[in-house]
Amino acid sequence: MTAPARLPGEAVHPAGGLDSGIGDPSRSGGTALIDAVRAGAPFRSKGDTARARRGRVAAWVAEAALERPDGAVVPRTAREASYVA
Repeated sequence: MTAPARLPGEAVHPAGGLDSGIGDPSRSGGTALIDAVRAGAPFRSKGDTARARRGRVAAWVAEAALERPDGAVVPRTAREASYVA
């Protein structure tokens, strides 16, 4: 599997306003990773948000819906992001 191709202007997997640099992958049913993460919202803290993101990413990597290197970028971006409560 290769990283999702990014077209100009295409949505990326964001975190707290930061661009993770990877495309926002979708499963065969059409659910995008960001939608899967947001399904658990609202989150009480940045830590809760980061844990939810790590959990979803780990599941997607295990299912081969996301490559491991891209899966490592998403939580790192979430850690570096700023969130407004």
